[in-house]
Amino acid sequence: MHQRSGLLSALVAAALSATVTSACTSQSQAGPTDQDVSSALVNDVVIPSYKKLVSGTKKLNQALQVLVKDPNPANLKLARDEWKKSRNTWEVTETWAYGPAETEDFDPKLDDWPVSDKELAEALSEKDFTKEKFNALDTTGRGFHGIEYVIFGNGDTPVEASDLTTQQLAYLRIAGENLKSNAKQLLAAWSGPEGFGKADVEADPAKTVNDILEGMAGCLDEVSNTKLGEALASGKGELESTFSGNTGADVLSNLQGVQLAWEKSKIQEYAKTKDAELSNQLTVELQTALAQAKELPTRLNDKLDNGDTQKQVKMLMEAISKAFDTTEALKSKIG
Repeated sequence: MHQRSGLLSALVAAALSATVTSACTSQSQAGPTDQDVSSALVNDVVIPSYKKLVSGTKKLNQALQVLVKDPNPANLKLARDEWKKSRNTWEVTETWAYGPAETEDFDPKLDDWPVSDKELAEALSEKDFTKEKFNALDTTGRGFHGIEYVIFGNGDTPVEASDLTTQQLAYLRIAGENLKSNAKQLLAAWSGPEGFGKADVEADPAKTVNDILEGMAGCLDEVSNTKLGEALASGKGELESTFSGNTGADVLSNLQGVQLAWEKSKIQEYAKTKDAELSNQLTVELQTALAQAKELPTRLNDKLDNGDTQKQVKMLMEAISKAFDTTEALKSKIG
């Protein structure tokens, strides 16, 4: 009797163990919830990326202030290098440039394009350039591209440190501080219990899932049809970051941002539970587009008239379009 009772207890324990194991397995197979996705987007994607942007714009501003005090070739090179680094950091974030980036106009304040070169040239030709004159400029005369226009030139004639005028140096002093300030404010707008991250994104996880896919699709569409497509149709003047020759790096950073949102926000695993085939397909298509973007020639802007380069760009556009179509299909499936 005692032996039978022991056997029964062992069987019950085994059954309970199997039940727990089965439950855990089912739970793990279920993948992340939409709440997991929204939390990961805020804490693992957006906040770290904007912290990096704040750090990058701070370094750029420091380099600009050094250039203003001593406009020599070495300091101009440093400013250009820091511009490209912080520029690429910003371009990674384009996939989640919604919320405060739109409602509080941080996107245009940081990255409006094309540059109002005539307005900017006129303002910089006046006797004194003041903060009041800077604030009177449209956003197309400020931000990354306004700074780019001054330190790289308009693309026709290279700028030398000795060419920088008193007005241009005054502009750079103000523009660097302004860029850094906007980056800090954008991070602050997403941060804390009352910030957009907690109060809006994590508070509505179902909407966030759609917003991530919407942001990915929007960035893919802009890169393929606007940044590359319009330039192929109308010439290199349409290429964003054309003054610095940074267009290829812009495109690569945009696609890296799409991949970052896809992988680090956990939506990739979330999507697998809805449609594993489409999810895996998108992963491969993003990898393909990224690999092709890495093969773009240095200073794409200067080589867009070349037949081989045009073919390369068209192939990349096709690869991006495939990823866009799959993203849209997933959005319909999940929504």
